[in-house]
Amino acid sequence: MIKDSQEHLNEVNETYLQHMWIAFKIGITMLVTGVFCLIHGLTPGLFKKTGSNQITKMYEMVSRN
Repeated sequence: MIKDSQEHLNEVNETYLQHMWIAFKIGITMLVTGVFCLIHGLTPGLFKKTGSNQITKMYEMVSRN
């Protein structure tokens, strides 16, 4: 597992801490965006573009590597 992790870090050209920061940032963004999407489901007038905007931003961040 350590070898696989190191290979992945080399593939994305990140240190462990850089990778952890990015993964945490994406994970937290997904959680917060999920809450906004749930609120939007209950009240469609709120957060109309939040979900799609955040998905686009996360895709751009992840696809860079």
